[in-house]
Amino acid sequence: MAREDDARSAEKAHVPALPTLRAQQRDMRSRLRAGFRTRHEMLVWSHVAAAISVGRVPDSWFSDLINDQWTVAACLDSHAKRERLCGDTAPSPSEARTERTRIIQDVLSPAFQKAVDVIRAQSNDFTDEQDGVRHVDRQRFIAMRPRLHQRVVDQHQALREPFGESGVQSQADAVEWADEVAYAASGHLPRDFTSRVCNPMSQWWTALANEQTAVLDSMLAQDVLPAWNSALRTASSNAEELASGTVESSSGGNLS
Repeated sequence: MAREDDARSAEKAHVPALPTLRAQQRDMRSRLRAGFRTRHEMLVWSHVAAAISVGRVPDSWFSDLINDQWTVAACLDSHAKRERLCGDTAPSPSEARTERTRIIQDVLSPAFQKAVDVIRAQSNDFTDEQDGVRHVDRQRFIAMRPRLHQRVVDQHQALREPFGESGVQSQADAVEWADEVAYAASGHLPRDFTSRVCNPMSQWWTALANEQTAVLDSMLAQDVLPAWNSALRTASSNAEELASGTVESSSGGNLS
């Protein structure tokens, strides 16, 4: 019995940082190959993919991805959805597979390799007291870096908030949300971001007040996700820490 307990403890306590990161990256590729139910799901995935690249995807990638209708269609999980979006010009199943492979080859693979290089330079194969690379969905920390991971969690929660059940229902809600978005950007958004969002004449306010998901997705991809990506690069470059350490947070949370 003691031998079995020792084996289980060793299996879950000693997880090298680089194989963990590699497994997380493999999961991002698999999600893309499987396709997405909606454009918004694709936006959320692009943020997580950027996080797993520790900010090494190009800043322009989010807008290029989300605001190109044909590319979005190619990444949806059924041909019927692709036809609803693009009509007669909808990508065929083979074209959809080719486009997803192109994204992996041209964007994800280079960014993911850069991330591995960054983590390798900092890594002493830190450990995470979880279940190993076989259970990547249950890993606590991206690249086993708690502070980097918490920055991503802050971003992810802010990204989801306008699309939740309560949403942004008042100008006070909009102020709180915009401040959360700016905080998660660590200084990489303009200082007037909150005032721009909350201006009753702005496109931001109109989209938030009227729950215009497609418009919000487009603006987030254009303005917010690139700033968050820059913040992740900064956080990963400054991540001199023990990867299994604790992180103080007012919110905590995980990526989904």
